[in-house]
Amino acid sequence: MIVGLVAVGMSILFNALALWVSWRIDRDGIPAALDGQAVRRKPGALKARLPNIGLNLVSQWIGALAAFWYFEDCFTMTWQGTGVVLAQLGIVLVLDDAWFYWMHRVLHRNRRLYRAIHKKHHEAFAPVPIEYCYVHPLEQSAGTVGIAVGVVLCLALFGQISVWTIWIFVGWRILHELEIHSGLRLPTRHLPLLAPMAHHDLHHAKPHKGNFASAFTVWDRLMGTRIEGDAAP
Repeated sequence: MIVGLVAVGMSILFNALALWVSWRIDRDGIPAALDGQAVRRKPGALKARLPNIGLNLVSQWIGALAAFWYFEDCFTMTWQGTGVVLAQLGIVLVLDDAWFYWMHRVLHRNRRLYRAIHKKHHEAFAPVPIEYCYVHPLEQSAGTVGIAVGVVLCLALFGQISVWTIWIFVGWRILHELEIHSGLRLPTRHLPLLAPMAHHDLHHAKPHKGNFASAFTVWDRLMGTRIEGDAAP
């Protein structure tokens, strides 16, 4: 149970901080020196979205605790070695991001699915960090498929999956989502391979044009869905 408690604890901490930052941005705007958003945000829009955000977060935490408790024997507290942990992280990261790219792309290309499900997320056309989880509950549930497949593959290859793999992934995944929805020009934009905030922010500004990837811009480059004029490295 310690696996789930630590993972959920990290999520609560990061999202509490994100809520405070989001409230400040929603009230005062982004300081000019850090402003990287493609379009302007309407002040005061966050309040009406908080019930959906809160419901999604609470259901996410309950589901995570239940899953980690039920599959507790699949995880090991033993350090399996740096190489093994990095390999497991790579598998989960790549499969999660690949699933997100294709699910996200389908939700845009299929207009019925977009109107019924994904349009809610794009009501936040100039998002603040906490609005990464302003989504339809079905989309939130479907988004975990890639993670589940990655974990299952790791179990098949390594027998057990390290708790450190899970904790590092959870921390990285949440912080990355907060960053790309922040509108803030942060030093993380210089990291190679990873999609910077501007890449996803441009997607919110022009939702049907492209930039469907979350973490790795390589998907948009390979599939020809990068928005023209996107200066992402």
